[in-house]
Amino acid sequence: MATVTGTGKIAFLTAILGTTAAAALLLASSLGIWMENANLNHTPRYNSMTVGCGIVPIPAVAWIVYLWARIRPRKFAGITTLVVTSLALLLVAAYCVFVAMIAALFVG
Repeated sequence: MATVTGTGKIAFLTAILGTTAAAALLLASSLGIWMENANLNHTPRYNSMTVGCGIVPIPAVAWIVYLWARIRPRKFAGITTLVVTSLALLLVAAYCVFVAMIAALFVG
């Protein structure tokens, strides 16, 4: 059975690697790297933007797991901060998946 500390370490490593990968792919997208089929008529369009946006939920969930595993709030304000942060990360992840799906399947 995994401990909270072990889960926190795995979540932190996943969050760091996933965030780095997503940021690198989105940077490549803004620089035009691996964007050759971004405006073709064939679907689905796999390029650095769609893959970068598509993997954002992995580090987002990993950050949520890390925050809940490592931080032990004792007051209402701390719990509220964790809940709001978690919801913000989930909203960003959902938006990124939505953008990735629209860009991959319908934009052209």
